[in-house]
Amino acid sequence: MNNKKELLAQILSIISDAKVRAIRSVDTERVLMYWQIGKIILEEEQEGRERAGYGEFRY
Repeated sequence: MNNKKELLAQILSIISDAKVRAIRSVDTERVLMYWQIGKIILEEEQEGRERAGYGEFRY
């Protein structure tokens, strides 16, 4: 009987660890996605300049 409890505990641990790794992987991809989106927006706002002209008013 004790072996079955240990087997079940091992299986549950494997499942739990896999869930944690999956969540971390999704979080990593989400960070990369937002970084790429921010980079595109920044480059568009800077219009090719090395630094953005903060405080300038343009129409």
